[in-house]
Amino acid sequence: MNLMNKTIEELIKKNETNFSNVDKQIAKYVLVNQEKVCAMSINNLAEAAFVSTSSVLRFAQKLGFHGFSDFKYFLSWNENTKKVQENLNSKMIGNGVTQMIATLSEPTVTTTVQYFKSARRIFILATGLNQQYQARDLQQRFLQLGISMVLLPSNSGSILNKQIAESVTSDDLLIIFSSSGENSVVKDFLKLPTLIQTPIISFTNSLDSWLSTHSNCVYSLSHLQNSSQLEPYFSGFFHLLIDFLAVRFKSENSERVDK
Repeated sequence: MNLMNKTIEELIKKNETNFSNVDKQIAKYVLVNQEKVCAMSINNLAEAAFVSTSSVLRFAQKLGFHGFSDFKYFLSWNENTKKVQENLNSKMIGNGVTQMIATLSEPTVTTTVQYFKSARRIFILATGLNQQYQARDLQQRFLQLGISMVLLPSNSGSILNKQIAESVTSDDLLIIFSSSGENSVVKDFLKLPTLIQTPIISFTNSLDSWLSTHSNCVYSLSHLQNSSQLEPYFSGFFHLLIDFLAVRFKSENSERVDK
């Protein structure tokens, strides 16, 4: 496999099923601090990510590199390539963000905010590393607004997930983050909740997926022009969507208090 044809995000996504919790910790730090990591030694990265140097080396090898030097060279090359692409694609990305906000369904946003306000309990399930970051972002943003959400484990066969799926009612709310919308963990988890019509909000790339067709509110980016070219930026777009929903929720609550 030619690693230079991949981005660091793609490599992490491809190998994340083999990641330990320590690997996920390193991956999270690298994704947020790519430019900084390019100038770090293996000791610096280990210290910054609160792991051992041997853990950093194993992480690099799991991604397909011989050692840390190869990994750091790849990151430097990746960063330089990204800067060139960002200059070329900045207009397209800006248009994509504008289009995303403009095409949001007002009934969907209104219903989402109402679900957040009225739900007895809110649970989040996220598949994939990027989706878990998005889920944590949603959880933290709304916790600041007084709304508590429980982030469930993403692994198959979770006893907690089974207990939650069996106990939820139509007064609860489920929020699902899934890139494909076809994940078997998601399908298994939603078998019972869909039967009793527990409200479901989904964040997914495709409007035609199983998840989309079983959700009450769907946030998807597949309808955007140039969506295939914008796909590498979908994760960032979903974070913007989360910001938008948080601002909208706060605004509606403020208006109600003012009245």
